[in-house]
Amino acid sequence: MQSKLPVLFITHGSPMLAVEPGKTGPLLTQLGQQLDKLDIKAILVISAHWITRDMPMLTSGEQLETIHDFGGFPRELYQIEYPAKGSPEVAQLIKKELEHDGIKVGLDDHRGLDHGAWIPLEYLFPKVNVPVIQLSIAWPMDAKQAIEFGQHLKTLRNQGILIIASGSMTHNLYDVGYNDEQEASYIKPFVRWVESVVKAHDLNAMQHYRKLAPYAKQAHPTDDHFLPLIIALAASDKDEKVTELEGGITYQALAMNNYVFGQY
Repeated sequence: MQSKLPVLFITHGSPMLAVEPGKTGPLLTQLGQQLDKLDIKAILVISAHWITRDMPMLTSGEQLETIHDFGGFPRELYQIEYPAKGSPEVAQLIKKELEHDGIKVGLDDHRGLDHGAWIPLEYLFPKVNVPVIQLSIAWPMDAKQAIEFGQHLKTLRNQGILIIASGSMTHNLYDVGYNDEQEASYIKPFVRWVESVVKAHDLNAMQHYRKLAPYAKQAHPTDDHFLPLIIALAASDKDEKVTELEGGITYQALAMNNYVFGQY
């Protein structure tokens, strides 16, 4: 019988994470070594960097290209490849599961992995030995809809599919800087609030985080990078173990907190 796989929320931070591991890289590598012992049939990645209009999409190609969807970074970043294999069969399985719940899903056999997907995978699964499918976020989506969406993904965890939701604990690019001695003043209050809500599995509070979380607007001027955390929380159960991997703060404004929901 297939054991229930955990759900991950990963903060992918700046694209520079690919070449500057900092505190987060080793944490993800260690986590990946534990995950590698599990019976994982495929990985389903949801990234803040693939947003589609109205309907979620799934990658369905046999081989997924590495998308370097950023500009102005060192050349070495653009030379990194994560040659993930896809799985049209698993994409069809996920599509069937979601459509059984009334969610219309499209397939894209040309789409590859954006940096919100391949950079975490580079640390978690460096051997590139597990098929990957990426699932887009259908826009518009608010916190309530993210909860509903995450709940629809729960059954996949019992079918050998590891869910990785990739976003950011904080994501205000206006406050990004290069002084490691400073950090945005709103980060710690916001992160502490999120930690308490996540560990209590309080979906109602998370649904209303814009009103309830201190400095929510400063931490997330837009919802896109926070929705993956809400989706991951909703895809977990209230009584499951919650493990926090705290990766510090990079570029003054990016809190690098990660969560694992469930046993691993």
